[in-house]
Amino acid sequence: MKKIIIIIIILIILIAFVGIEIIIMNTKDSNKDISIDMQKLAEDLITAEIFEDDLSIIDEDSIIKKYNFNKEDFKNIISYVGTGATVEEILIIEVSDKNKINEFKKIIETKIEELKINFQSYLPKEVFKLENCNLITKDNYIILCISNNEEKAKEIINNYINN
Repeated sequence: MKKIIIIIIILIILIAFVGIEIIIMNTKDSNKDISIDMQKLAEDLITAEIFEDDLSIIDEDSIIKKYNFNKEDFKNIISYVGTGATVEEILIIEVSDKNKINEFKKIIETKIEELKINFQSYLPKEVFKLENCNLITKDNYIILCISNNEEKAKEIINNYINN
């Protein structure tokens, strides 16, 4: 009888150790920050044929001016915009501090609302793109994609943020 009790106690201890190890491994994976190749993501979006306009890269200073961002609050930023005849755009930001994500997101959302008002009478079909754009945050990244195909853009973005 003593042998059975000892075996049961050993099994319980082994199961507890395995359970603790599984919890520790899952916690490590969920806390791991992602790293996105921002240029490659932008290129994959551009070549996906989800834009009617030809997008061109714009320089960092123009992005900062357009959105009124603070340069010290991000590590890296990239943007491609259309000719002005559409609202199509790609904007990818790696922020310096995760706590700034919501601040950046609010700025972008405000810009989107301004564009909706401006394009409502100018080119109403562009408002649909704004209403259905992808604005996704993950870890230190914010990704905005305003295109003709919200679902295809989301699929491409998810391939980068979920790996």
